[in-house]
Amino acid sequence: MTRDEALAIYRPMRASVPGVLGTAIRSCGRADIMRAAKHIGLWTEDGPITDLPGAVEMLSDVALFEPNQRGRRAYDPFLSKRAAQLGAAERALAERMAGAFFSLFRNAGPHEAAGIWLEDLLAGDRRLWLMDGTLEVAATESMTFGLRVRHRAVPRRIRDRRAG
Repeated sequence: MTRDEALAIYRPMRASVPGVLGTAIRSCGRADIMRAAKHIGLWTEDGPITDLPGAVEMLSDVALFEPNQRGRRAYDPFLSKRAAQLGAAERALAERMAGAFFSLFRNAGPHEAAGIWLEDLLAGDRRLWLMDGTLEVAATESMTFGLRVRHRAVPRRIRDRRAG
């Protein structure tokens, strides 16, 4: 796969993520937002702190994807109800995002085509190809960071091309 081929797949998916998450966050109630804000230290007696860089994104991420005290995620009811409002491509992306997981990673170097290789420090030998334009440019060699990886599966057409 060439860099241009990889970016041609990545860019439309990346452009769709904010719309999917913007629709999904409407499935969160006040309790979800409050739980998320308390969980990551962005809660005051006046409510959640949202004026810090990245605060809204962090709150949304935790509110949607981290299970509440009953073990339920706000993202799951979104998929079963509100995701139907999305177009077919966005719905497929939303379904892949359901498998998102958080871990600690080490930058293992550039991928041959585009993006970077990650070593999952919490899952032993797992190595992942991450397409992220910002990290591709900014991540230093062996940099360690926490990240929720939203897409686990490589689209079938790419797997099929690599196998052939």
